[in-house]
Amino acid sequence: MIKDVLFENLKIRSYYLNQIKWWSGKPIVKVIIWARRVGKSSLLKQLIQDFVKKWEYIEDQIFYINKELPDYDNIKTYEDLTKLILDFIKGKEKIIIAIDEIQEIEHWEKTINWILSKYQNKVDIYITWSNAHLLSWEYATYLTGRYIAIQVYPMTFDEYCLFNNLNKSNKTFIEFIERWGLPWASIIWDSKDFIYQYLNSVYSTIIQKDIEPRFKINKKDFFQNLYKYVFTNVWNIFSAKSITDYLKNERINISVDTVLDYLSYWEDAYLLNKVHSQDMDSKKTFSIYNKYYAWDLWIRNSISWYDYQRDIWLLLENCVFLVLKKYWFNINIWRHKNWKEVDFVAEKYGKIRYVQVAQTLINEQTMKREYDSLSTIKDNRPKLIVSLDEFNLWESNWINHVNVFDFEESVKKFF
Repeated sequence: MIKDVLFENLKIRSYYLNQIKWWSGKPIVKVIIWARRVGKSSLLKQLIQDFVKKWEYIEDQIFYINKELPDYDNIKTYEDLTKLILDFIKGKEKIIIAIDEIQEIEHWEKTINWILSKYQNKVDIYITWSNAHLLSWEYATYLTGRYIAIQVYPMTFDEYCLFNNLNKSNKTFIEFIERWGLPWASIIWDSKDFIYQYLNSVYSTIIQKDIEPRFKINKKDFFQNLYKYVFTNVWNIFSAKSITDYLKNERINISVDTVLDYLSYWEDAYLLNKVHSQDMDSKKTFSIYNKYYAWDLWIRNSISWYDYQRDIWLLLENCVFLVLKKYWFNINIWRHKNWKEVDFVAEKYGKIRYVQVAQTLINEQTMKREYDSLSTIKDNRPKLIVSLDEFNLWESNWINHVNVFDFEESVKKFF
């Protein structure tokens, strides 16, 4: 029996729903944004249900359209949208405007900005779009500062367990690493071939319909091969030059600038996230030595063909990174002149925590390496090592150990 995706999605997404509700009633546009198929539409529908059930609105006060549905094909331009909203507003003291996949309406921002300016005391506006259509820098231009972006990430491990009614364990986490984050993919997991076909279709839609036409990409084969190369090496610190050097060995000639441009397209479309490295002593940020992490590991696994032995420890690091990002941490990598590295320096509200990631610390050499990287830091800020080990290996005044499946709970207690 197929799960009620709407209900399940909302239950696991309460963190995001609460963020959206906090901004309700404020005279700014609430933008629910991320790449495709992470549950934005379900959140918007749940919000509307809550308006009716709990917040004393009636359905007649809620203007809702979903541009992915054929029912709304006739709404093509901002003129069409403006006329509909103005007709709807007449005679009402307050209304909710909720538009799903608004980017499908030409010059939609003219309507939203005008409505917000003229009727800000009576309208509460919520919109969604897929970031592959409108890139990360564009909504700031369109909405001229009168917005708040609520970014909806793929499922974390805690959400995955809730979604599938599973207990946390290493076995469950290893399954999660392979299966990961898009809610619909969890539902169709019975066939691995089917799910990879689904994930490749999501990826192809983003690349072929959104990114390639928009940026006029000519070297399409190289573009997709570069993506595969980067995500086979998500744990590496590398530069665009190191990629071009690798490609030269493969007899592919392409400039550093082109590589940087292509990588930036994936960043804008929420496929990649770049993390800068800093010198541990001077705090100087390096312009060329960076790491790239996947926003969605399922799409990553479908492109790179997941292999447990090869991937588990690097995806473990990627998983820790995504939990930190979900809770709005600014993240850097610290490097020391003796090449010791701190995986994540996580900062929020002026407070800093240091996080090191290892598959296991049972090996004495590994334990020493991870411990030494953190002990190099001379301040007394809390330091955390995350691994798959199910027992606590040590706990000192400033360096603690946590199993990865307890990591999200520990992040909530950081502050």
